[in-house]
Amino acid sequence: MVVHFGGEVADAPAPAPAAPPRISLEKKIADAAPQLISLAKKAQVSLEKARLTDTKARVGLVLDASGSMNPQYTRGHVQEVVDRLIPLAVHFDDDGALDCWAFGAKPQQLNAVTLSNFQNFIRTDHGGWKDWELGARINDEPKAMRMVIDYYKKSGDKTPVYILFISDGGVHQDREIARLMTEAAKLPIFWQFVGLGGRGYGILEKLDDMGGRVVDNCNFFALDRLDEIPEEKLYDLLMEEFPDWLKAAKGAGIL
Repeated sequence: MVVHFGGEVADAPAPAPAAPPRISLEKKIADAAPQLISLAKKAQVSLEKARLTDTKARVGLVLDASGSMNPQYTRGHVQEVVDRLIPLAVHFDDDGALDCWAFGAKPQQLNAVTLSNFQNFIRTDHGGWKDWELGARINDEPKAMRMVIDYYKKSGDKTPVYILFISDGGVHQDREIARLMTEAAKLPIFWQFVGLGGRGYGILEKLDDMGGRVVDNCNFFALDRLDEIPEEKLYDLLMEEFPDWLKAAKGAGIL
C-alpha cells in the first residue's frame, strides 16, 4: 500500500506474464518425426503466407473408403494424405492430434493420428483399411458428415475446426449434402473437400458458391494424383480459404 493525501491506494497490478513463445512447427516435428521436417518447413511457409501462425484449431480428416478408392489405398496415396496433413495438425492443435474418420456405406471413427502413430496408419489402425467396419464399400457422404458434425457439436466449444474431406467422386446425394452443409455453417467447422483421382464430384464442386448459409464454410479442389502437385502448392491450396472463413465466422459470432 502507498499513502496518498491521507488515503490508501492499491499498488498498480503487476503486468500479466507474457505468453510463452510457441514452439516452431519444425522444432515439434524434429523431436518426434524427423522424417517429416521437409514437409513441416513447406507447411510453415504456407501458414505464414496465410497469416495463420498464431491460429489454434482442431483438425480432422475424413476418408472415402469406397471400392473405387482401392487403388489410392494400395498405392499408398491415402497414407501420403495423412503424412501431409499431420504437420498442420501439430501446428494448429495443442495436442498435435488429427481426428480421423473413414466411410463406405457407413462411417467409422478411427483413432486420432499423432506423431507417434502416423507411420503406416492406414495399414495398421483398426486392423488396417481393408478391415475397417464400413459396410458395403459404397460412398455415403452424408452419414460421414453427420457423424463429424455431431462429434464436434458434442464438444460444445468454439475452437475452429478444419476438416479435410477426401473423395474420389461418384457423389450423388446432392440435396442431403447441401442441407448438411447449410446446417453446419452455423458451427465452427470449415470443410475443405479434395477430389482425388476421380470424377463426378457433384455438389462438392458447387458448395463454395451455394447460397443460404450464414457463412461460406466450404472449399473444393480436385487432383488426379497427389504426387502431381508440389507440396508447397498443396499447402497453399489447403490454406487458401481457411483465413477468409475464420474472419467471416468471427464476424457472425460463430467463433
